[in-house]
Amino acid sequence: MFHVKLNIKNHALKGTTMMLFLFFTLTGCVGARQTIQIPDYILVPNGKEDVAGKSLTAFIFENNIKHSQIEEYLAAKINSGNYFEKEVWVTIDKDRYKLIIYDSTDFEKYFGSANYSPINEEAKNDNYYSQRKFIAISMINAYNEDCLKDNSLFQNVAVKYLKNLKDEYVNR
Repeated sequence: MFHVKLNIKNHALKGTTMMLFLFFTLTGCVGARQTIQIPDYILVPNGKEDVAGKSLTAFIFENNIKHSQIEEYLAAKINSGNYFEKEVWVTIDKDRYKLIIYDSTDFEKYFGSANYSPINEEAKNDNYYSQRKFIAISMINAYNEDCLKDNSLFQNVAVKYLKNLKDEYVNR
């Protein structure tokens, strides 16, 4: 009488190969993630926290990486002389406001650069890797109120000032 022995090795190898093939095929076909392009600026909530623990709204725009850092520009504009300052006080119509500038790590933490794609791709130069592609700035008044939030009475003043600042910085 014949004794037939089942060859399990071939079936296991074929099954494993088929599962790996399906895994790589399905994960390779996942679509690209949707990103946001910023033509001028956008206001994004959930930024850094203020003294009361509420998250601030940020004014985000695309950086012109041909120029110096935004901190250097602001230090020269307001004559502070400190290029490393991330919080700068400015006076608008006799009222004091604090600009809070997000550095690269803060931008990643609160907004994630993978969510945004630049419109203006620049040729890679020496500054390319040291410059951030997007700049985020929050603004509070002397009473620690978020000036950029939707229901703020200061939103028009803040947006107008930041838009002018952005235009001066990017187009200089």
